[in-house]
This record gives sequence, structure tokens and C-alpha cells, in this order.
Amino acid sequence: MIKLYAGLSEGLKLRNFTLSLLALALLLSFFANIEVFSSDPWAHFYQMLSGLLTPAVESPDSLAFDLLYTLAFALIGVSLSVVFGFFLSLLYQHWLISSLCAFFRAIHELFWALIFIQLFGLSSTSAILAIAIPYACTFARVFDDIYQQAPLKLNDNNQYANTKISYFCYVLMPQAWQQMAAYTRYRFECGVRTSAVLGFVGLPTIGFHLETAFKQADYSYAGALLLAFYLLIASIKYWLKLSLLPLYLALSFYFLPSNDFVNDNANIWRFISSDIWPQTSPLQNADGVQWLLGYVQWFGQLFASQGLQGVINTLLLSIMALALTALLCLLIAPSVACLQRFWLAEKSTATALLVMRSTPEYILAFIFLLLLGPSMLPAVIALAIHNAGLIGFLLQRNVLVISRKEAISLSQYLYKIMPKTYPQFISLLMYRAEIILRESAILGVS
Repeated sequence: MIKLYAGLSEGLKLRNFTLSLLALALLLSFFANIEVFSSDPWAHFYQMLSGLLTPAVESPDSLAFDLLYTLAFALIGVSLSVVFGFFLSLLYQHWLISSLCAFFRAIHELFWALIFIQLFGLSSTSAILAIAIPYACTFARVFDDIYQQAPLKLNDNNQYANTKISYFCYVLMPQAWQQMAAYTRYRFECGVRTSAVLGFVGLPTIGFHLETAFKQADYSYAGALLLAFYLLIASIKYWLKLSLLPLYLALSFYFLPSNDFVNDNANIWRFISSDIWPQTSPLQNADGVQWLLGYVQWFGQLFASQGLQGVINTLLLSIMALALTALLCLLIAPSVACLQRFWLAEKSTATALLVMRSTPEYILAFIFLLLLGPSMLPAVIALAIHNAGLIGFLLQRNVLVISRKEAISLSQYLYKIMPKTYPQFISLLMYRAEIILRESAILGVS
């Protein structure tokens, strides 16, 4: 790959990389199951659309509490993850810390929730820890990247060589603070979406009722829940202020839901010593080296019969979803740049990006599953729509900065704006590639 791009300019390298990704995804699509099995998808689509466009709520109080619980879990979980992620970022250059962070953030929040539910039940503790652990590892990585990209480095300023604390506080942090704060705000929006998704495994958030409404074909109620969730996401930029964070955290702890689950050390020990290990009879009666050999044999058979095919399908799904995400972004970007001079068009584009990035990929996959039948295609489309909405939203801010909100023609976008924003687009795409891989694994739950 390096030899293939040798001698080319950075722009040509990025172009060839994009074309290679699209070609690879097209090739892999011949080996993936992307057939349409639904006999009448338009009837299902019309039924869903009519319900979503006529939202109805039987109990507004219940909806309000669902939103409060969703916000409370997100606020506490993200706040904890920022604190621990910050301290981890100070040690992130050590290979052990970076490896552990990579391992923990690779596990999807829903998997963390399923683990903690075994320990703490359907409680606030399970929801908060499921958000805090992977998010802390993500913050550690991103904060470290921000430190490394700071214009003023320690090597360039020998007078700070023996005063690393002073250097960090008075030189590095002033450069990094604005980016860290911007990423934290963005990550909180992700935390609200994650908090909602935790309802899919039974935790008391808006996602629990959203999934139930879709499975029961109560699309009017689902439309009301989605509309409320969109308004919540859209309003974050107006009320999320650092000075009000202590008040928000106090209210979050006050509104945390309570449950009757009582945990004890015996329950934790049973989970660690018994529940997470295979319960086949040969392993139950073995000990020592015999148990270890039996466990390796059991794992090898399981991986050969199910795991290998699952890994292959996950990679196929991830690459196709990543390529479709790139294609959607390339189609969306010109409209984001060229239509900003028209108020109605700009608001329509912003609303479309809001809906795309705010609708959980699990719900999008479920909708397309009903429309297109059981194959990889619903998951590919769902992941592409969700991630294209996120990347488009992040790129939109840069386009507005570069263009200074002036009128832009299509040719100006192609020859002036696109060359400046394309490297960042590829960076965002590769960042989302890791997340798409995690989401591809969790979509198998649906």
C-alpha cells in the first residue's frame, strides 16, 4: 500500500485511499449477504411513516421521567469518564496504559451494561459504569492526541525540562483546553445517545420504551419518543454550561431511579468464578492443567464453529458500512457548504443531520430489518446513515469557519473548501471506523 502511493501528493493519496475503500467494499459485497427478502417493503414503510408523523403520548409524565433518567445517566457517566480519562491521558504514552485503554474502549457500552447487570441488576450503577468505563478510555486517547498536536512542545522549550508540572499547567493546557472542552461537549451528546441505547437491555431510559414501541408496531408512540429525543439533543448547546454543571450533577443524583436489587460479595464472586466460565461437564469436573487444556479446546471449537464466521461477517459489514458512510458524506458535504446562504435550506440540512446522528443505529437497523428482511443490508444502511450524520455535523462547523458564512458555489466548494476539509474528513472517517467495528458486533443483538 505504501509503495502504491509512493511519489504522490497528499491530495492524490487521500483520493486513491477513498477510491480503494469504495472498490474494496464493492468487491466484498459479492461475498456478503445483502439480499432483500421483504415481499412488500413499501407497505411497512408507509405504516411506519404515517405513525412517526402522527406522534402520540398517553403518559407525558412517564416520558418526562424517561428523559430525566437518560440525562442523569449521561451526565454522571460522562463526568466520571472525563475525570478518569484526564488522569489516564497523562500516562497514555506508556504502552500498558494505552493497551488497556484500547482493550476497554473496544468493548461496546451494551456489552458493559450486560456485564454489570449481572452484578448490580437493572440499576443506576450498571448504566453509569457502562458509560464511564469505555468513555474514560476514549477521553484518554483523544486528550493525549490533543497534547501531541499542541504547537508548543516540551522539546522546543528547554527551560521547562525540569518543571513538567508547570509546563503542563501553563504551556500545554492553555493550548489544549479549548479543543478538550469542545470534544467533551461533543462526547456528552454521544453519552446521551448511549444512555438511550442502554434501554435496549432493560435499563430505565427512553430507549427501553422506544424499542418496545417499534417491536409492538406502535409507531405513533415511537414517533413521540424520537421527537422528544431529537429536541433534547438539539437543545444541548443552549443549556450545557460548565458553570451550571455542579447543579446538573446534583439534580442528576437526585433523580436517579431506585431499584430493589440487593448486591453482595457472594454474587460478585459467583459471577467471577462461575458465571463467566463455560459450564460444560468435562470442565466442571477438571482442575489445574486439565482444566486449562479443556478450556483451550472448548474455546478453539467454539471459535472454529461460530467465532471465525462471526469475525469475517463483522469485518465485511464494517468495511461496507465505512465505504457507504464515506459515499454519503461526499454527497452531503456540497449541500452543507453551498446551501448555507439560504436560511430554509441551511436549517433543513441541519435538521436532517440532527435526525441522522441522533437516531440510534440499533433503531435504524430494526427499521430497515422490517423493510428489507434479515441480511447485512439493514445494518450497513443503518451504520452509514448514523455515522454520516455525525461526520457531516462535525465537518459543517469547519466549512462555516473556512467560508465565513459567505455564499459558495459548487465550483468554489470543489476547488477551495474541499481540499482544505478533506484531510479532516479522512481522519474523522478513520476515527469512526473503530466505532463502526464495535457497532457492527453489537448489531447482532438485534
